[in-house]
Amino acid sequence: MMMITTIPAWLKTVLKFAIGIVIIVWLLFRFNPQEILDALAGVQVSLLVVAIMVYAITLLLLSLRWRFILRQMGYQVPVLVAYQGFVAGILMSDMTPARVGEISRPLTIRDRVPAHAGLGSVFLDRYCDFVAIFLLGCGGLLLLSAAHSPGLLLMMTGVLSIPIVLLTAFWVKRSAVLNLVHIFRMPRLSSFASDLGEAMDALSHPVPTMGASILFTLLIWILQSLRVVLIALAAGFVLPIQELIFIQPLISALALIPISISGLGFVEGGYVTVFAQYGIPAAAGFAIALLDRVLTVGFHLVVGFRYALRTVGR
Repeated sequence: MMMITTIPAWLKTVLKFAIGIVIIVWLLFRFNPQEILDALAGVQVSLLVVAIMVYAITLLLLSLRWRFILRQMGYQVPVLVAYQGFVAGILMSDMTPARVGEISRPLTIRDRVPAHAGLGSVFLDRYCDFVAIFLLGCGGLLLLSAAHSPGLLLMMTGVLSIPIVLLTAFWVKRSAVLNLVHIFRMPRLSSFASDLGEAMDALSHPVPTMGASILFTLLIWILQSLRVVLIALAAGFVLPIQELIFIQPLISALALIPISISGLGFVEGGYVTVFAQYGIPAAAGFAIALLDRVLTVGFHLVVGFRYALRTVGR
């Protein structure tokens, strides 16, 4: 009888990290390393500092959104704790495929919020992100429709809608979804579904709470796009922020591709493709994408590393 060998989780992570590195190296040599170095050498450091400050404010606002959801569930978390915990969760997601590491975020506040409630709050928080990405991304697909296949854009719309459909179905038809989960006999999934249901039940005024959080998220994408605009400007290129607000969510969604760690390589390739439509050479576009990756991950390390260690320890 043939034995099926299960690939260890650590080996899967290494392989996915290797895939991302291979894509990055291929892009590096595809766009001429010297041209990329020249683009990096000419950046204005002062504008990069401003971009980091904008990102710090962006993460503060996102952590306040999470804190607001927790408060509506009956839990009070100090602003600094929520901020560091939020950034630590993103740091963990930087090191995992499809950014699944962010589900470890509740562990950073485990001494203040029960694990099941914290997990539920994170998924409600991420639900706001998925809805905002879908709404803005649909506008971005319209902007890109002239340069790309309608079939491809339709497929991307379908993919973006999957998490929204699943979570919305759970919200309005919870008993049916729970019964379906129990049929498949997956204990962990059943436990998670029960925890998420409890979190939803604990949420006071769910419709106004989630509506306000989603609207807040849409406004935050202005700052997300401003960061990229500033990095491009530091490299000597101008991007229209009014269009990037709709297109960048599509690029960020590439981080959910589970083939590499945090979409490494795919996100950078997406930026290069979009930047080319605004007259930015491929080498310079790749340099801007790399700067964005280094600056954001570096910020996550500085702010969230200590809390991330607490998460790993648990």
